[in-house]
Amino acid sequence: MDDLHAIIINILSSILWLPLGALLAYIVFYFQVRHPRRRLWHLHDPGNLVICAANSTTTDTGVYQRPATGIGQVRAIALAIESLSHAYRKNLAIRNILLSTDHVQERIENDLLIVGGPKNNRVAEKFLDLLADEQPAIQIGTVITWRKTRLAGRWMNDAAVTTYDGQAIEQQVVKDYGLIIRCQNPFTSRNRTAILFSGSHTYGTVAAAKYFTDDMQRQIGTLLRNGKKNCALLVSAQIIDGYPTKMRLEHSYTW
Repeated sequence: MDDLHAIIINILSSILWLPLGALLAYIVFYFQVRHPRRRLWHLHDPGNLVICAANSTTTDTGVYQRPATGIGQVRAIALAIESLSHAYRKNLAIRNILLSTDHVQERIENDLLIVGGPKNNRVAEKFLDLLADEQPAIQIGTVITWRKTRLAGRWMNDAAVTTYDGQAIEQQVVKDYGLIIRCQNPFTSRNRTAILFSGSHTYGTVAAAKYFTDDMQRQIGTLLRNGKKNCALLVSAQIIDGYPTKMRLEHSYTW
């Protein structure tokens, strides 16, 4: 009888501890995974997030012109979606993936992820133009310039600037640079976030996305201290078989 009583007590204890254990597991997951990623992305309406990718190439099919994005942009989007899924789960709806040549129209006022640089992404070009006096990075073609002098609210293109361009050997990119900007969406007065992943070449775009999703999560609290909400970062990477390795933060700026 005592054995039966002990078995019943153990079963009841297990039933009571099961939901508590599940709750504790969720709390640990939320504070170690979900909350840091939400703080990183800082989206206000993830269900209406717009991803705008560069139109890197157009193929003549014989019937119509078929636009497509580059391999770096595809890999960057894959990294972003994995991180976003951990952050927002059911609230996330990835249905607005557009090329920069599509008619973004009013959707440009949503939370916005811009993938690819101004050479092939006209939204990235407009985005960087609007932020030219806010942060030090500019990009023309494959060259990313980091300015260091600011006078009367404007960044100066003086002798203090540093330029970065990816390096190729025998038509293979061996070193590339990625630009990351996360800020208040400059296309709207609403409270929305815009994020740019750009590269000197296509692999720099992957490096930007990889650094943002892997490393910035641990740095965001330090970067955006004292109430700052916007940041720009330049990273470098060694490229091996099209994959960014040995990434290093070259510059960062917050405002």
